[in-house]
Amino acid sequence: MAAIILVPALACWAVLAMGSERKALLWVYLPALLLLPQYYVLRLPHLPPIGFADAAILPLGIALVFKGARHWRWAWIDLWVLLFAVCAGLSEAFSTELANGDWTQLLSPSLAVSQRLSTNIADGGLMFVAGVLTMVLPYMAGKLLIEQEGSAMRKKLVARIAALLAVVAALSAYDFLTGRSLWQKLATPFLGANQNEVWQPQMRWGFGRIAGPYGHAILAGMIFLIGLVYCLWLRSADRNWGSRRLIHGLPITLRGLALAAIVAGLLMTQSRGPWIGVGLALIFVLLTRYLPVAKAAIVFAALCVVFAAGALYFASQYTEKAMSQASTEAQRNAIYRRQLLTNYTPLVMERKAFGWGITTLPAVNGQVSIDNQYLMLAVTEGFTGLAVFLAIVTSSAAKLLRMISQPIQSEDRMLALAHLAVLIGLMTTLATVYMGEQVVMLFFLLTGWVQAMQPAVERVPLLNPLAPHKGFQRVLV
Repeated sequence: MAAIILVPALACWAVLAMGSERKALLWVYLPALLLLPQYYVLRLPHLPPIGFADAAILPLGIALVFKGARHWRWAWIDLWVLLFAVCAGLSEAFSTELANGDWTQLLSPSLAVSQRLSTNIADGGLMFVAGVLTMVLPYMAGKLLIEQEGSAMRKKLVARIAALLAVVAALSAYDFLTGRSLWQKLATPFLGANQNEVWQPQMRWGFGRIAGPYGHAILAGMIFLIGLVYCLWLRSADRNWGSRRLIHGLPITLRGLALAAIVAGLLMTQSRGPWIGVGLALIFVLLTRYLPVAKAAIVFAALCVVFAAGALYFASQYTEKAMSQASTEAQRNAIYRRQLLTNYTPLVMERKAFGWGITTLPAVNGQVSIDNQYLMLAVTEGFTGLAVFLAIVTSSAAKLLRMISQPIQSEDRMLALAHLAVLIGLMTTLATVYMGEQVVMLFFLLTGWVQAMQPAVERVPLLNPLAPHKGFQRVLV
C-alpha cells in the first residue's frame, strides 16, 4: 500500500499535461507538502526514500528544467543552494576518508573496493538526490513560478498556504484535546504503523502538542509561523481577499477564520521557540514602520544582543543542575540542549571541514536528537556545510534589506518585510530544533521566491530649481 505515496506524482503529471506548472504548484505540490506527512516514505531499490512531497515535486522539477531554463537568471545563491545539497552527499560519502587522510588513496584498488567506502558512497549519492528533491527543486519552483506572474500569483500562493494551514489547525484540534495524532490514525491502515514510531505525540500542560503532518510540534510551529506572517501580509496587500461574510448578519469572514485558525495552530503546538521567533519577527516589522531601515536594523540588532545576553544568563542559572535534579519538563529540555553543546563540540572540532555525515555520526551520551540546526550542520557537514547554509540565509537577508531601503511600491515593500520576518523567526527557532521534514522544502521554496523578486524603484520627481516659486505670498494692498 506504500505505493499510494506516488499518487501526487501522477496528479502532478496530469496537471502538467494540461500545460500549467503554476497550477501544479498550487493544486498538487502545496497540498502534498502541507497536508500529508513526509515521514511516510516509499523505499524503492537504489533510490532514496520518497515521500508525498518528493513525489509531487519530481515531475514539476523535470518540467521546470526543460521549460523554465530560458527564464533563469543566474545568481550566486543558486550555487550556494546546489552546494548545500552537494555538502550533504559529500559528507556522507567521504566524511571518514576526508577526516583521516585516506582521500589520497581514493583511486587505489584496495580502498576503492572496500566495503566501507562503497557503502558510504552509495549513502552519499542517495543523500544528494534527497537534497535535490527537498532543496534544489523547491528553490527552482520558487524562483520560476511566482514572480513572473506578478501580484496575482503571489496572492494565490499565500491564499493557498493560508487555507491549507487553516485546515491543518482545524483537524489538529483532535490532537490537542486527545493527545493522539489524527494524521497517524488515518494513515496507519494504508501505510503501516512501523514508519511513525519516531514521532510519538507529546503532552504539555495537560493538552497534546499538535504536530499536524509535520512530525514534531516545533516543526509545526515553524510552519504556522510562516503561515501567520504571510497571512498578515495578504490581509494588508489585498483588502478584498476573503472579505465576504460567510453567515449573513455575523462578522465572520474567510480572512478572519484563516487568521484565527493559524494563530490557534501556532498556540496549540505549545512550542516556545516558534513563539519567540514570531515575537522577534513582529518587533522588527514594527521598528521599520517608525524608523528608517538602517536605524531599525541597528536598534533590532541591539535588542537581540540584550535579549541574547539575558537569555544566556537565565539559561546558565536554569540549567546548572543535573538532569536528574530537574523539576519540570521545560528545565529538562533546557539542560538537554546545554549538554548537546558540551558533548558534541569535541566531535565538531575533530572533523571541522566536512563533519561526520548522518549515518556515521556517533551518538554521545545517548543524545540521539541534536535539537539545534546550527550544531547539527557543524556535526554532520562540518563548517563547510554550516558556512554554505549561512551564506544562503545571509544572501537572502541582504537582498531584502536592500529592497526595503529603496523607494519601492508599497506591496513589494510589505512583502520584503514579510520575507525578512519569516527569516528572523525561522533562524531564531532553529537554535532549538533541527530543520527537517516540510520545513526544509518550504524554506527553499521561499528562498527561491525571494531571489526572483525584482521590484521597480519608484522615481521621485525632482523639482526644477529654475521654476518660479509658488509658495505663500503676502499681498499688500
